[in-house]
Amino acid sequence: MKIVKMIPTVLMAATFAVALPAEARDPCATVLCMWGKLKGAGVVENCDGPVADYFDIVKKKKGKIKLSQTANARQSFLDSCPKADPDATKSINDKFGRVI
Repeated sequence: MKIVKMIPTVLMAATFAVALPAEARDPCATVLCMWGKLKGAGVVENCDGPVADYFDIVKKKKGKIKLSQTANARQSFLDSCPKADPDATKSINDKFGRVI
């Protein structure tokens, strides 16, 4: 009888113990925030995450950072926003693509 009463509590605890999936990165938010950074606004409110998403893209080989591959991967991420102007994403990546 005690076990039956404990089942809802155990189920609720198990629900909270399960790791939630990580929030997907939004390339469109990143383009918007990085455009502001490019134009001199710095990192504006609510842009810490999208800007970090961009700079977290780093390609390495044998422990060494590959700047060209990093810039290419960052450009691909920006280009995955279907609404973004390709000239804008290229301008962003030209300035920040190789910055670590």
